[in-house]
Order: sequence, then C-alpha cells, then structure tokens
Amino acid sequence: MMTYWHGLMVSACVLLAACGGSDNTTTDTQQSTGTLSVAISDSPMTGVTAVGLQLGELVMTDGNGIEHRYALGEMNFNLMNYQGADSITVVNGLPLSEGQYQNVYMTVIQGDGNNGCYVEDGQGRHALQVQDGKLPLMNFNISANHQYSYTLEVGLYMGLDRDYDYNYNLSYDYSWSVDNLYMGHLIGEMDPQWIADCETTYAALAPAGGEFTHLAYLYPDTVTSLSQMADVYDAPATGMVAPIAVAPLKQDDDGNWYFGLGYLPEATYRIGYTCLGHLDYPASDDITDGPFVIFADAGAVTIDGGPSGGQATIHVCGMGNGGHHGG
Repeated sequence: MMTYWHGLMVSACVLLAACGGSDNTTTDTQQSTGTLSVAISDSPMTGVTAVGLQLGELVMTDGNGIEHRYALGEMNFNLMNYQGADSITVVNGLPLSEGQYQNVYMTVIQGDGNNGCYVEDGQGRHALQVQDGKLPLMNFNISANHQYSYTLEVGLYMGLDRDYDYNYNLSYDYSWSVDNLYMGHLIGEMDPQWIADCETTYAALAPAGGEFTHLAYLYPDTVTSLSQMADVYDAPATGMVAPIAVAPLKQDDDGNWYFGLGYLPEATYRIGYTCLGHLDYPASDDITDGPFVIFADAGAVTIDGGPSGGQATIHVCGMGNGGHHGG
C-alpha cells in the first residue's frame, strides 16, 4: 500500500516549442514543416536532494493516424538542477510536418534502484516508477512558418509518493498542459501574521521536531469562500473543491514568506493557505475526516499572460510581506 511522504513539494514543467523546419520520420519533403523543441524545469523540494528522470522516446500520432517516435538518447538529468525559470532542453529543433498531433508523450526508463528514474533523499537513492512509463503532453497543431510553445506542468507534491520500503511512484494525474502564449506565472507575498497565527492556533498539531509545513493551495474560480476549499483528496465532500496545484511557502534571506506557481493558464483562481501541510494525505479526505484545515482564504487572483505569454502576476495574501518575492 502506498503512503504519501510529506515534503515532496515540487512541480516540473515540460516545454514544447515549434517553428520552421521538416519532419525526420516518414517525411513528405514537399510538405510545409515546423520544428519542435522540448525543455524541462522544476521548483524546490524539501527532504529530497534529487529527482532523476531518464527519457526514452518522444511519441506522437499525426492526423493520418501514423505514429512517430523520436529517440531521446536515454537522456538523464536531475530535475532539482532546473528550478523555477531554469530549464534543460531535451529536444531541440525537431522537424515536424504541418498538421495535428495527438496522443503525445515522452517515455521514461523506469527505475530499478540502479538505473532509470530515481529519487534521492536522506535514506539514499531509490527507484522511481512513473505511471504507465510516460509523461503525457497536450495535443497540438503545427502550421508552416509559425512558432508554437507548450508547457506540461507536473505537480510532484500531489503526484509523488512512496511506500514504506522507499519505492517511489510518480502519477501524472496532477499534470496539465498550457499554450505559452496564454499562460502566466504567479508569485505570492504571504502575510507573516498568518504564519504566526496558524502555528499558534494549531500548536498541538505540530509535527515531530515542531517544523510546520506551510503551503499555498490554488483553486479554480468556482471556489468563492474558505468553506469550499478541500484538501488534495481527489473525491472531496459535496460542496467542496479539490485544489488544482499546491506550492510550498519559502523564506528569503530576510525571513519574508513567499511562494511561486508557474505555467498557469490564463484564468481567475483563488488561493488558500495552511501551516498543516504535513496532515494532508492525498489518499484520504483530511478536512472531513482528519485534523487538516485550510487556515486562510487569500482571495482571488487573475492570471494574465501578457502580450507574449509568461507574464508574472504578484498576489498579496493578507497584508503581504512588504513586496519581497524571494532572494
């Protein structure tokens, strides 16, 4: 039976970009073409020093039902080295014929503890198995002489778990894709008084060692009040809504609290805050049946990607932190 290990607070993203070029499999050289590039990035994680991915192939099916497979050379890298806006390119300038592509994914080399995907933590290196052995991407269209870019955001906080023998599993069920022209990034300034009040109110629920897990929860705009904010359980109680994403709160060098969420589709969202992240187990409804609570409603925020996508939106939670966003 899998049990969730708290401290896994990271989201990885896969970027696809297309511009002019030609297809390198079953190609009609007379066709107009575009090129495809893929990069990967992530954000910080507590308790884990490495999340290793080893890639196999990029796979996609064109509008004629022909499957195309592109070897990725068993490329391997540590996601922890590519945090926030940093990324590693895994496909660069792959030619593709114009048209529609669907059932797009990257295969991975499953981990066995020595080879393939892995996780390193305080107990050593452990095998990482990825759901169905792949990382799905969104369907997309390629037109001649046009540029496209898409991002797959993978929420490891909700998708990564392990058993008591430290065998890790990654589910892609908490992933989403976005057109980079219509997405933005969110930076939250967290009110330090909320931090203090939450820890004081729930002092009896502090984990061993006394270090609370401070998290920001992102909800769709159907959530309009604290009473609707559910935990990460995928079957919330009637009238409650599960979060879209979860981000850890961090402190800058001056002790100011903030959080970040990247590659969000343009839309209006609502944010909740809690210091009880260590009590939120994805396999159970911890708001209804456990001691977990969302402590504060941080209000609505609208993500606008700006004229070319990727614009950052600053959101002040409570009284904010004086304009500090990390560092």
